[in-house]
Amino acid sequence: MPTVKLYANLRKLAETKELSIAGETVGAVVNELGRQKPPVGDVIFENGGLRQHIIVTVNGQNVVDLEAPVKEQDIIAIFPPIAGG
Repeated sequence: MPTVKLYANLRKLAETKELSIAGETVGAVVNELGRQKPPVGDVIFENGGLRQHIIVTVNGQNVVDLEAPVKEQDIIAIFPPIAGG
């Protein structure tokens, strides 16, 4: 199963920094994450899709196509919007 790594407040909401989630596409994995960890889903989803400033990477490469296939050994990282100044 792909490994999903969570960052910033997503770790606190999920009560873990990483977990394994089955899925054949990035979208399937992210949707299953939201199903398994509803507080995380509330932060990353909006109107049936990812919120605008959520960043998803697969093996360190930004992904915009949620239909992109994933393999068992892939690492999917999800970053919430981070404000600073």
